[in-house]
Amino acid sequence: MIVRTFFVLAAVLVTVACGNQPLAEATQVTPSGGGGQAGSLDTTCSPTDQAQYVYRPARLQVVEPCVRVVGTVVSSSAEADGDVHLQIRLDPPYQGVLRPGNQFEDGNLIVEPVCQFPPLQADAIRVCASDPDPLLGGLPGVGEHVWMEGRYILDSQHHAWAELHPLYRWGAINQ
Repeated sequence: MIVRTFFVLAAVLVTVACGNQPLAEATQVTPSGGGGQAGSLDTTCSPTDQAQYVYRPARLQVVEPCVRVVGTVVSSSAEADGDVHLQIRLDPPYQGVLRPGNQFEDGNLIVEPVCQFPPLQADAIRVCASDPDPLLGGLPGVGEHVWMEGRYILDSQHHAWAELHPLYRWGAINQ
């Protein structure tokens, strides 16, 4: 009886923690008839080599090697490890990737392009210095509606919130 209760409780917790939408469904891009994209809406997401340049990777639990989401950039800040910290307000079809920890970031998804500028942290300098091809072409500005692809992780040092870390690529969505 105790074992059965444990499994029922575990199933309920997993269902609640994972939301009511499967990851594949939450990250699927469905083009709307309203606007064109400045970039592909092909839902095939391919990782780049950027994952090897993540500072202190042991703190990150990889959920999926590459997912695509769509949302609006609500803030951007530089981090001491050379990364940029973007907060993305996800469009409703993509909110299934958020976790309870994202409430610490106003319910937004964190997206981190790595090694975007010389790091201030001594132990991150070597990591960024070894990156021969960081994400180029600039980053989206606050208020831009974008699609983003990156490695979907949970950050164990930040309330296990969900992130795309690193960001592999992005594109603007024309309204």
